[in-house]
Amino acid sequence: MTSTKKSIGINFVTQYLELTIQFIGVLILARLLTPADTGVFSVAAFLMVLLHMFRDFGVVNYIISEVDLTSEKIQSAFGVAIILALLVAAIMLISSDAVAHFYDNPALKSILHVMALSFAVSPFGSLLFGLYRREMKFKTIFFIKIASALCHVAVATTLAYQGFGALSLAWANFAGILSFGVVANLFRPKNLPFLPRFSNIGTILSFGGISSVGNAANAIGTNSPDLVIAKTIDMAAVGYFSRGNGLVQLFAKLIASALTPIVLPYFSQLKREGAELKQPYLLAVNYLTLLAWPFFAVMAIMAFQIINVLYGSQWNASVPVVQMLCLAGAITALSIFAGHVMIANGQVRQATYAQLLSQPIKVVAIVAASQFGLTGISISIIVGECITFFIINRYLQLTIGVTLGELIVTCWHSAIVTLFSIVGPLAIALFWSTTSGNQTVQLLVAVATAFSGWLIGIVVTKHPLYDQLAQFLTAGYFPPPATFHGKWSSADLAKSCVKFLLYQVGILSLYHRIRNKDALTVAMFHRVLPANQIADLGADPVWTMSTETFRQCLRFFQKNYHVITLDQLAQAHKNGQQLPPRSLLITFDDGWADTAQFAQPILDNFKMHSVVFVAGSVIDQAAPFWQEAIYSLLITDLGNINTLNSALSTLGIDIAFSADLLKQPDGIRAVIKQLEPLALDQLNRLASLLHTQSNMSPAMLSQAEFIQLAGTQTIGSHGHTHQPLTKVVDPATEVSTALNSLLAHLKGNVATNGSNASINSMSFPHGSYNPTVIEACRAAGYEFLFSSDAVLNRTNEQNPDELIFGRIAISELEITDEQRRFHPFMLAFSLFLRPINAIRYARAVL
Repeated sequence: MTSTKKSIGINFVTQYLELTIQFIGVLILARLLTPADTGVFSVAAFLMVLLHMFRDFGVVNYIISEVDLTSEKIQSAFGVAIILALLVAAIMLISSDAVAHFYDNPALKSILHVMALSFAVSPFGSLLFGLYRREMKFKTIFFIKIASALCHVAVATTLAYQGFGALSLAWANFAGILSFGVVANLFRPKNLPFLPRFSNIGTILSFGGISSVGNAANAIGTNSPDLVIAKTIDMAAVGYFSRGNGLVQLFAKLIASALTPIVLPYFSQLKREGAELKQPYLLAVNYLTLLAWPFFAVMAIMAFQIINVLYGSQWNASVPVVQMLCLAGAITALSIFAGHVMIANGQVRQATYAQLLSQPIKVVAIVAASQFGLTGISISIIVGECITFFIINRYLQLTIGVTLGELIVTCWHSAIVTLFSIVGPLAIALFWSTTSGNQTVQLLVAVATAFSGWLIGIVVTKHPLYDQLAQFLTAGYFPPPATFHGKWSSADLAKSCVKFLLYQVGILSLYHRIRNKDALTVAMFHRVLPANQIADLGADPVWTMSTETFRQCLRFFQKNYHVITLDQLAQAHKNGQQLPPRSLLITFDDGWADTAQFAQPILDNFKMHSVVFVAGSVIDQAAPFWQEAIYSLLITDLGNINTLNSALSTLGIDIAFSADLLKQPDGIRAVIKQLEPLALDQLNRLASLLHTQSNMSPAMLSQAEFIQLAGTQTIGSHGHTHQPLTKVVDPATEVSTALNSLLAHLKGNVATNGSNASINSMSFPHGSYNPTVIEACRAAGYEFLFSSDAVLNRTNEQNPDELIFGRIAISELEITDEQRRFHPFMLAFSLFLRPINAIRYARAVL
């Protein structure tokens, strides 16, 4: 599975870059090919689309969905794909003469022969592509799809320019499929066998049988106009209709296709969690029609300008087709997600029946209307979509309880927003005369006024999107995180804006719900203090969070995760019990007094549990760790460098620091770095002396606070002296001493929280570990080991004896802006896109 933060960005960039390449190709070909050329290819392409439904027959979906996918199963799927592809290629070859004769067009025969060749080579890329989709290798998918799209457009335009006509599109299709397979094999896993197997054919074929029939019915209904027009009118009319229909289908390619891959997993996830699908479906329709209806309304009004600007005046016969198909598209938008929600609800047959009932009606209506030309066929499509809508809505009522009235009420926002959107374009169409020179300007003004009207309509109707939009518009700017230093450039602003939008519209959260369903996130905190005390105490902001920001983090966890206990994690790994989806474990390190004083009450208020990893030697220790003591001294007043020098001299340490050092960036941390080589005993005495001189309250847990924490939280070990375990002389002694010390402090005081009767978890101090450290921890009896590796963890798969759990350090500086205002989208990007630890033995940190 892809493990970079750019995964979701690559996915969307791939889709829209591919669409852009294809669209540019369409614009060029519209000026090189005649409507008749386009019509001939459209007829042949229908047969290809129909046969593709049966060529795939769920094989790719089998690769993606199979739980236990072995090399043998992949080979078997490859074998099935080859059989089906060759069978389909043979059907296309055999039928080529009959099809060409039926339409009295010899060119169809050559096109079908090339398409048959395309089918024959397709399995060599499609199965690997399914494997990459399963593993969510977005970068690999990007290279495959973009290379294929570029090859397709290059061949099509070159051959069309050379006068190959409709055949240029067929060879372009072959080149695209061939390049798809070649690039897919460049990334082929080394251990994947090349040879197919021909076993388990029935199992694989049964996977996609029912859905393939439904998809085929849908393909027939969608593409039947091309076949009917070609037979009853002529190929040029097919070209005009195909061009108009392709323009209307832009909405499906731009918007619906971006949502479709995640809609079924989303509804399926809700169903698995026991949620009702009715309200989520209605909300999905609400949001979709908010985009679709204004899109189609504006396109219908500006159809003449769009056709002329994009394709040229030779395609003007497509204008009325576009206008009428826009109405059909608006009706279709009401039921685009219907099949997905029925399948997610476990009613695949009902979804298929809905298609089998509605599509024949569409075909009959189109055939009956063909005598009235393109206008009659376009009207028949509108009628067919209305009938389809009522049929599908009936099945929706039977499956998830959605009534027609509820659907109408849900879409009233979208209807009013659409009226606001068309005011500008309608005024342009009525009062601004069109000439060949001003069509582009008219189109740009129409888009600008439509978007403005759309925004106004959302505000006036208080659409559910209004709250997010209001936050977006009133934010004024997208702030840099508190960690940012330097000039906030336009590029930085744009990145922040994109992140904000991806989170606000729910795309990032939906991605998280699906991708991280079986991942365990372990959040790591250190200190929690009221905001005013952070500055007063000179606490290090890298490791310290305000109480208010901590509350915001817990609210975020409530919304996006299931917070679990260490006991639940133990049961999952020992007894095979399943963790809740998107589990999260909260942890604290070190043993600070403020964990008991401020963090624990907040956790108790949220009814959340944490694991507190305590260094065994810090209990009843007043002074903080020596690093924190020095940071606190100097950050409150740089003049305290003299106090530090005096303390060093008192302890007989021959080191003195210049005040000029503190004027440098990170000067305080440079001071700390220079003191690291000193003996730990010297550093601890230095910290104690500085703390005594400061007259501050104890920084670390007292015995009473430790017992208080143990009453509601789970206690874990964080070493004994808080030194990196890779640097101590004897790691075995260090970890066993820590365990004995903590158990001694707990002795006789564990009645309130039985989980602390023993201590079975360790977090490595400073995140430092190696095989020797791990071996020492296991020998001491620690079952659960936690690192500071910033990764998510696979759940329900591994034995903790073979796994080091990664943790994500949550710093207030990375989730707040310069004014310390919390931003959920910053925390979301900090957590959701982390790599998922796919190895059983994490890397050693030296």
